[in-house]
Amino acid sequence: MRRRIHVITGGKYHDFDLARFTLLQLMMQDERIRASCAEDFSGLERLDECCGVILYTCDLMPSEEQAQALDAFVRNGGRLLALHAVNAHLEFTDGPEIVTSGVRIPGLVKSTPEHVAPTFMALLGSRFVTHLAAQEIHVHVEDDDHPVTCGMKDFVITDEPYVAVPIGEIRTLLSARYKGPTPGYVTEFVADDPPRPQLYVKDHGKGAVLYSPLGHACGKYDMVPLMDEAPKVTGPWEDEAYLGILQRSIAWLCDAPRQSARP
Repeated sequence: MRRRIHVITGGKYHDFDLARFTLLQLMMQDERIRASCAEDFSGLERLDECCGVILYTCDLMPSEEQAQALDAFVRNGGRLLALHAVNAHLEFTDGPEIVTSGVRIPGLVKSTPEHVAPTFMALLGSRFVTHLAAQEIHVHVEDDDHPVTCGMKDFVITDEPYVAVPIGEIRTLLSARYKGPTPGYVTEFVADDPPRPQLYVKDHGKGAVLYSPLGHACGKYDMVPLMDEAPKVTGPWEDEAYLGILQRSIAWLCDAPRQSARP
């Protein structure tokens, strides 16, 4: 049976074209999949046709109506794959350090009150607070009793180590430990290093959300207006382990019990 997946890629400070292109290439490997693409959260009326949605965004929040539509889609049996900075809302000081709409957690010097897109963040299951500079991350398989992580082994990947606060119950599939300075953020320093989810699944009604903070990429002009040109970074988008996670995650979307409204 044909399976439709809706892909939303857009926002700030990332190479959304690379992400979109790579995701479409991976979906082409499954002849069941038909994809639709958008650069924002408009056009969600097509959700009735979909088994899954993929989000790769940064500082791009849906309206409350759009968040409710996504929430209903998952509650009714759809599946959502959320990647990297989807749960990040950014504000700038005069510094120009970045303030994020996270909440105060142990190990962070500063953080701001939770106030942005509560329905959307509750659906995702976490809210971004800060990240360390890009570095090698040693990723541990916490739970291999899931289709996406079944048979996986621990691996090392180079990416931005994200720090987020969970919202609700999540099931951690992959984790990593890290701490240190967070340049550019008012959080200044992450002092503790508990196992931080690098991939988790969250049940939501009849459906589920799969989220990974991995996946930073930035093109030459993606940091405008903060800088005219930036070093090109493909991050893990050319990494075999990361591409394998994406491929498995896309298969998981297609296996959603929700059936397409159209043949």
